[in-house]
Amino acid sequence: MNFRFALALLISIGILLTSCDEDDSLTVEIVNYESTLALLDPLDKGGRWLANGIKETNELSSLEEIQEANITNFLNDLALNIETRCDESVSDAFISDLTVEGYPQEAITIVENAIIRVCSDLNKHEGYWTEEVENPDIPFPITVINDMHIDAATKRVTVYAQMIVNGQILSPPQVEPGECTTLFSGETVCFHPNAVYLNGSGEELTQGGGTGQWWVKHAWTLDGEGHQNWEIEPLEDYGEGMWVDGILLDDGITMKIGDLDNSDTGEYNLRKPLLDTSPVTYTVTRYNANDELQFVSTFGGCATEISAFDNLARGCPQ
Repeated sequence: MNFRFALALLISIGILLTSCDEDDSLTVEIVNYESTLALLDPLDKGGRWLANGIKETNELSSLEEIQEANITNFLNDLALNIETRCDESVSDAFISDLTVEGYPQEAITIVENAIIRVCSDLNKHEGYWTEEVENPDIPFPITVINDMHIDAATKRVTVYAQMIVNGQILSPPQVEPGECTTLFSGETVCFHPNAVYLNGSGEELTQGGGTGQWWVKHAWTLDGEGHQNWEIEPLEDYGEGMWVDGILLDDGITMKIGDLDNSDTGEYNLRKPLLDTSPVTYTVTRYNANDELQFVSTFGGCATEISAFDNLARGCPQ
């Protein structure tokens, strides 16, 4: 048993949850976000979620110093020990101790959400997925990128997508809102209604600035908020689009996204990582309102590319 895991166990059974009448020698120092982040593998998204939990704890004004120290040390230990992060017996015992000791609920929620964000099966969807498709009208293969980001605690899914041909971005057109351009084929295409401008700042911008690129954004909250969707294909007139919602199916991993109430076309996609392949691949399968298969897109490549959203890379699902 290594030192950090032993420390987690000590915390989980309350040894470090000192009260005012205990020996001051048992107190521990508060861990800060920057010190944890500096020790992580740059591709470790789970570690970054735990470091973010430390940051949220540091920002709470309702905690005593020893309470802040106990929580930040626990999250730091999980961040530095991948093999123990999702040990439910350890995390459940720690959260139970926080509850018994009367910690503020907002602090307990930070710990609970951090663990969900690291350990949920939804994280298997997260990745920088790429697919190559052929189009008889285009002499080069088209690369489709789905840069997927998952917040398992809120069930929020965000996809930033592009289509690239011969090194050039085909969609979304790299023009400002209200503007159009002409493709090499002579076809006129205009600003995509779902486009957001990303420059690595961690923000979605509505105007270009010469430091990033336009990406098509599709986002939904599973069993919650949907969005107005336009397909990624570049067009001159995109029409009204279609409202789509997303739900999680009973298997706990497959997402169903589309016109689920049949108020429009009734079409929907099933999005699912294929965990039994090596490396893991990703499929998007389209069905019509009669549940008839329309097509399957297989993203056979997951890359450790830097995301245009936050300028950070992460590893691929395993």
